[in-house]
Amino acid sequence: MRFRFQAILNLRKHHEDLCRTRLYKEETKLMKIEEELTAWEEAKEEQKKTVATLSVGKIQPQLLAMGSENIAYLRRKKEETEIRRAVQKEQVALARADVIEARKGRKTLEKLKERFIANEKQKMMSAEQKRIDEVAVNLFSRDER
Repeated sequence: MRFRFQAILNLRKHHEDLCRTRLYKEETKLMKIEEELTAWEEAKEEQKKTVATLSVGKIQPQLLAMGSENIAYLRRKKEETEIRRAVQKEQVALARADVIEARKGRKTLEKLKERFIANEKQKMMSAEQKRIDEVAVNLFSRDER
């Protein structure tokens, strides 16, 4: 009793593991991008506070201009990071879809294997029942003689 497709099932399990690993890596990248996005936002807010403090009292135009440029730079970086986050979310979705497909393929083969095992057990039970019936018939026919 040997399942003919065991090698294929093993390959599908391995493929599913690889897909899960890829999903984990893609989700980790997404988390890092979101942390970076939070850091850019915090830096921008901190710079706004700094510019606000510089605009009180004696105003130095150079410092205000540099602060404004820095805020613009942080805003651009945040926008770039948001674009990267959107792209990474797509990558996560693709990786998740791959995991789902791999899982479906593995489960299909596992169900086929379960049916195969059930059929083999049934065949063995039938063969054993036939042997028992044959022994019983032989014993019964001996007793009648």
